[in-house]
Amino acid sequence: MGLAPRTVELFYDVLSPYSWLGFEILCRYRHLWNIRLQLRPTLIAGIMKDSGNKPPAMVPRKGQYMSKDIALLRQHFQVPIYVPKDFFGDILKKGSVNAMRFLTAVSMEQPEMLEEVSRQLWMRGWSRDEDIADSQSILAVSV
Repeated sequence: MGLAPRTVELFYDVLSPYSWLGFEILCRYRHLWNIRLQLRPTLIAGIMKDSGNKPPAMVPRKGQYMSKDIALLRQHFQVPIYVPKDFFGDILKKGSVNAMRFLTAVSMEQPEMLEEVSRQLWMRGWSRDEDIADSQSILAVSV
């Protein structure tokens, strides 16, 4: 008889490329690692504001490192993650409030869909360079 699975809560925002990588790795290996993954959509902008922290891209050296790091992590983990062409406009300026509100509603109303809907939003923003702040983009992943 094996050990009961441990619960791992992943607090994430589809604005964050590192959240996506953590999400995919935990989803990929959850059975091997014997974990029960609980997804917790969380608005990272609120955390940054409340803590007085800046997003990594707003700190010059962290921003430079991040673009190189994402390329290496894409190759290593085989996650199709790319920095959007208009990173500052699409990601930092528009943010993810609407997408994260939608994911919170999905987690409350149809939690079995949360993993796939979250993945589709990350794919739109970080793989296909589409605007996740747009209501039509959110509607497209809801089908």
